[in-house]
Amino acid sequence: MANVVSLELFKQHVKADDFADDDVYLQHLLDTAEAHVIRSTNRAKEELAEIGGGEFPAELKHAILMIGAHWYNQRESDSTTQMHSVPDSLQALIKPFRKLAR
Repeated sequence: MANVVSLELFKQHVKADDFADDDVYLQHLLDTAEAHVIRSTNRAKEELAEIGGGEFPAELKHAILMIGAHWYNQRESDSTTQMHSVPDSLQALIKPFRKLAR
């Protein structure tokens, strides 16, 4: 099954749509962010699409964009500057789809 977010949309989201130098790295981030978001729901990709009426839920697509963009902009695990996050933004998108029991 193909990515639920296209590389083209991801490149627009991170403002990298005017060059192709980072395409391989951006695809890697997109793949990793998608796997992370899906795993965070404790559901399968197909199950999430079923919940979305045949399409992967828009909220989860946005969560994939957000986490992938964060990883693109912050490439290391530590920083020399103070980082501030929007409280619970990713969890607000993911939590409604999380299966509590396996």
